[in-house]
Order: sequence, then C-alpha cells, then structure tokens
Amino acid sequence: MSESTFSVNFPTELPVKHTADVIVIGGGPGGIGAAVSAARGGADVLLVEHYGFLGGMATAGEVNPFMPNHHDGKSLDTGIFTEWLDRMGTYGGRLGDSRVFDPGAARLAAEDLCVEAGVRLLYHHRVAHVETADKKITGIVLHSKSGLTAAKAKQYIDSTGDGDLAALAGCEFKFGSEDTGFAQPMTMCFKLKLSEKARPADVTNGDLFQNMMKDQYDLIQEVYKKAQADGRIECPRENVLMFRGVDRDVVHFNTTRVIKHDATNGDSLSEAEVLARKQIRQLVKVLSEEVPAFKDCQLYSIAPQIGIRESRRIMGRDFVTTQDYMDGRTYADGIARVTYPIDIHNPNGTGTVLLHFPKEAWMEVPFGCLLPKDIDNLGIGARCISVDHAVHSAVRVMPPVVSLGQAIGTAAAMAVKAGKDICQVQGAAVKEELIKQGRNLVPFDPEKQTTATYTDEQRAQIAEVCEKRAGRFSA
Repeated sequence: MSESTFSVNFPTELPVKHTADVIVIGGGPGGIGAAVSAARGGADVLLVEHYGFLGGMATAGEVNPFMPNHHDGKSLDTGIFTEWLDRMGTYGGRLGDSRVFDPGAARLAAEDLCVEAGVRLLYHHRVAHVETADKKITGIVLHSKSGLTAAKAKQYIDSTGDGDLAALAGCEFKFGSEDTGFAQPMTMCFKLKLSEKARPADVTNGDLFQNMMKDQYDLIQEVYKKAQADGRIECPRENVLMFRGVDRDVVHFNTTRVIKHDATNGDSLSEAEVLARKQIRQLVKVLSEEVPAFKDCQLYSIAPQIGIRESRRIMGRDFVTTQDYMDGRTYADGIARVTYPIDIHNPNGTGTVLLHFPKEAWMEVPFGCLLPKDIDNLGIGARCISVDHAVHSAVRVMPPVVSLGQAIGTAAAMAVKAGKDICQVQGAAVKEELIKQGRNLVPFDPEKQTTATYTDEQRAQIAEVCEKRAGRFSA
C-alpha cells in the first residue's frame, strides 16, 4: 500500500431495504416528471433524492424564472410541468400567471404531485454504486445516515442531471464542449431585498423593481463593468442578469459565473461553491455602495447549492446534432418539442451565444436520446440526454426537462406493464400516450421532417456555430 492509497473493507453483502417497479434517482424537474408519470401509469415508484426536498435546480439552485418554451403562443410543456407551476400558485408562490416562482412553494407543489400520484419518497439518500450484468442494472447501493443499503427495481431512471446513475453503470458519456472539453459555467443564484429608503421621492407606490431597476439598469451595468476592470468584481460574466422575484421588492440575480470547473468532481464542485460566494460578496458590496436603488438592500436568499448547467451527456440509441436542431428536425418518436434557443454561456469566460429559431419552427427530441445504448433497463429523465453541446444548451432548461422526465416515466410504466425493458418500448407508442396525457405534441408528418426556413444571414450564423461546435468564444 502506497502513501497515496488507503485500504478499506466494504461489506460484500448489504440488506435490500427498498424494492420497486421503477426507481428514479434524483428529484429535480426531470425526476418529478418521471416519478409522477410512472406512478400514474400504474407502476410502484420509489423516488430517491439526496436533499430533504424536491425541485433540483428550481429549489436547491433557486434558478428563476422558468424559461419560455412556446410555439404559437402555447407552452410546449403542457402536462406535469404546467401542473407543477399551477400548484405553486395555490401556495401564493407564483407571480400572477408568469413563470416567476418562489422556491419554497416549488418544493411543496412538487411533493404534492408525487404524493398524490402514489410515489414513495426517499430523501437524504444518494446512489453510491451500481451492479450490472448482461446490459442490465441488477441493483444499486445507496448511501445515507444509515450507511450503505441496497435497492432493486425492474426499471431505473437517471434524473440526477449529471448522469450519476448511468455513469456508475458504465454508460458511455460525453462531457462539455466538443472544442474545449469544458462544460458551461456554473452560477450561484441569489436575491436582494430592496429598501424602501431607496425609493425616489417622485415614486410613491407600486413595484420597486419596475420603478427603480429599469431607470437604473444602465448605471448598474456601468458600475459592474468598472468594478470588473478595477478587479473589485472577479465574475467573468459580461453583464448583470436580473429578474424580479415574486415579491415586488426582491431582485433575483443569475449573474455569478464559475468557469472551467467540473460538477462531477467533488473537489472541483466544492471549490466552485467558494468562488461563487466570493463573487456574491463582491457584487453585493459594489451594488449597495454605488447604485442608489440598492442602498440599504438586504440579502434575501442565497441558493443552497451552485447552479449547474451542464456536465455529462449520456450517449444513447439516438443522437441529436446542432444541425438537426437548427433544421427543426421532427421524428416519429419525438417525445418533446423545443423552441428555446441555443443558449451557451461561455465555458471559458466572457460571452453568451443566443441563436433563435425562426418564428414558426421547432425541433423534437426523439425517444432514443433518452435510452442509454449500454444498459437496457435504464432511461434518462434529466438534462443529460444524448445530444451535442449546443443542443444541450437548449434542452437543458427546466420546462422541457420536466417533459423529458414525463416521457421516460411513461415509458417505464409501459415497460413494467408489458414485462419488457424500457429500451424495448416503442417510442412512437410513448408519443401517442403522451398526447393522450395532454402533452403539446403533434403527430409525425413524413412529408415535413424539418420545420425551419432561414435567411442567408441566419444560415451563415448557423454554419459558424456548427463549425465552432459552440466552444470558442472571445475571452
């Protein structure tokens, strides 16, 4: 034994504490969609979550608001996502009929949907090991305050976001940009509560954010950039990104940026948390001292964990490329529709790429992108599906991720009912079932397998993104 290693004696046998038809690992947006849909489909479902609450990036990451994913003025994520959003409103946790929400209400609403569907919840547990044989998961090892225990199911769903279950099962994956190997940067969200003392004398009532932030937006950006140049703010993001909170005097910041860190590496993830909070301290100090709107402001909240945009992408039985996305490809087994733009925060530093569809276009995610090619009884219900780096930047946002979860959960229940593995379920049949559930999907038209038409200028932009694989940015 060298000084750099340490011998351990782990148990060779563990008690099987939990069994189910379907085990979902991860209770974020995708896990909520997967667990609820599988349970509604008649399966006995166990949802395993390492926090003591559900919601993932919506709650632990406090990412806000939900990004738009619409076509012809209608949400493309009708179904469990819209149920979740509507349920938040019953707790007063939603700003009108917008997609601005309160993380606490999101926790309660997600748990409501799961409990009402019959999902069994197992909090404070994390998958630590996976046993496989003949391209199947035969059991998993969970770690909690109780130590190590085993769990077994007929079908498994990885909704960890980082693809932890799939990676532990030996599935092939890609990581980050094809060009640089770095994933999109991490962001720790936080909120500031504005002070009534900072209200201008000529503004007597109403929404503090609307009345004050718009008037001082340019000043905020100017102060921020000067502080960057002076070294007082070490965040490499190009601007201050702000949204209104549910409360009229709360400002939500999606501004910190930690680059070149790996969310699947424990040391790197830990360091990212420290760097992000250092940026928060700097931002709060500069804004409160130099922008009148933030005079006497108070910290309202800091996300319990840093927000993660990208890490592993599990290679599946289908794969969507940037060109497929920008052509607006449709599929007979298209189980989700997406219009959210390619949205890449520079993995290397400053800059953000936004590349939108033409007005009438959309693309679809084929069912095969949710099926790891290496394991037959495993599906992906999270952002880590089988697409390239640029496409991932569009499908990763939370509303379509819930839809991906709903699709794979539906397929898992169909597999259990038929006595098959999840990879043996026909994607076209899953799509038909999702349409019956009210998902905003359209029947496949073999005469119209692309939906996008472009100007020459737009095609030049697309060609540039495809050539660069969305990996090179100016520093």
